[in-house]
Amino acid sequence: MADKDKWIFINAIIVLLLCVHICDAAPGLRNLALVIKPPWVRRGQEAQLYCQYEMENAPLYSVKWYRGTLEFYRFSPSENPPGKIFPFTGIKVDMTVSNATHVTLRNVGFNLSGNFTCEVTADAPSFYTGVATNVLTVVELPHSPPTLWTEHTKYDPGDILRANCSTPPSKPGASITFLLNTMTVETELTVLHPTNDNLHWASKNLKIQLLPSHYSTGQLILRCLAEVGTVYSEVSQAPLESSRKEPIPERVTSPNGSHRLAPVVSPWLSSLLAFLVATVALHLHHQPHRLRTTSR
Repeated sequence: MADKDKWIFINAIIVLLLCVHICDAAPGLRNLALVIKPPWVRRGQEAQLYCQYEMENAPLYSVKWYRGTLEFYRFSPSENPPGKIFPFTGIKVDMTVSNATHVTLRNVGFNLSGNFTCEVTADAPSFYTGVATNVLTVVELPHSPPTLWTEHTKYDPGDILRANCSTPPSKPGASITFLLNTMTVETELTVLHPTNDNLHWASKNLKIQLLPSHYSTGQLILRCLAEVGTVYSEVSQAPLESSRKEPIPERVTSPNGSHRLAPVVSPWLSSLLAFLVATVALHLHHQPHRLRTTSR
């Protein structure tokens, strides 16, 4: 290798090492994340916002908090006082427990549902800035379990089961699922009905023909499951009796593919019939033959 090429190679190595050293020593942030607890919060309750980060080779300059694109709180450790609130309708920051990594919101309302962002900036000379965003959802939960209605109280295999399930108002509206015993029944979609106070009550109809397999456990229970996100789950149920006093017979498939019901014969009745037949046969065997005579 020529001397000129050697010098070029050595200089390239030196520049690369300097770059690695400078980049490694450059002030900045790492592991930046925004955590909201709980992510689904009831209207009127409080929400905790945690801005998690690690500073690298630089002090903190400021942490700014946004709802959407509007700033509502700022923490600057070099200022006195370090915390500052900006007017935002519906946001109530508890200054006594809010700091460089944590903000507490009291008495949250529906208008706060949406994106929240924390913006962290390192101090001079880099003023490196990083942002993290997460979603807060404010909800109103149903005040009671769902209401379950059925057309009848007794059903047999072959009958049509018609039912309806509805929930009190909530925001967002609840989702409804029907179950026969523990098996989910696919039906039409949940319908949401608006109310005057910006809530929705939910309803869902069920129409299904019952089969002997639905009675495999010896009973039939219809359940209505209502859910709102991960914060509400309630079940109402209705036991459905059979009008038959005897056990429901199994369905038997004949070789030609048609279906018939297997007859149920009690063992004591079979023995009684066999005894009667044998008695009658024995009586006829020992009875003397009568000859018809004709007088002259």
